[in-house]
Amino acid sequence: MIQHARAAQTCVLLVCAALALVGACSSKKQERMNQREYAQYRTGGTATIVGQVTLTLADGTVMNGSACQVRLMPITTATTSYIQGTVMTGGTKDPKPAADALWWLEQADAEGRFKFEAVPAGSYYLTCPVAWRDAGGSTKQRILWAETTVADGQTVSVAVSR
Repeated sequence: MIQHARAAQTCVLLVCAALALVGACSSKKQERMNQREYAQYRTGGTATIVGQVTLTLADGTVMNGSACQVRLMPITTATTSYIQGTVMTGGTKDPKPAADALWWLEQADAEGRFKFEAVPAGSYYLTCPVAWRDAGGSTKQRILWAETTVADGQTVSVAVSR
């Protein structure tokens, strides 16, 4: 009986050690992938991204995303996972800050307009959390988003509104 218990304990310890090793390898692999995906965005750039944040309510009313914080994030595996898993499903949480993550923030003006300057060429997601009161007085929240691609020296205009 004691031998079976020791064998079971040894087996459990081996399984735990194997899982820890797989987790560590997976974490290192993810870190290398993130570093590779973000590398082109860590240099200076000459592109400009301008736009406006708007929200269209169910009744057709269009509201500006006045004074919301617009986040510009390179399109990577991690940011795509965030957009698909949180934003597109109606979630309102900010992305988890990873050590190797990279993004820029700008404050929209009273009309919901924003501008990002000196951006590296590449593909980006733009997000902006908004809150409003519906016709019944209930507070609603949502993260509006868009995606764009910009080349060096180019200026693109983006409507953040989904």
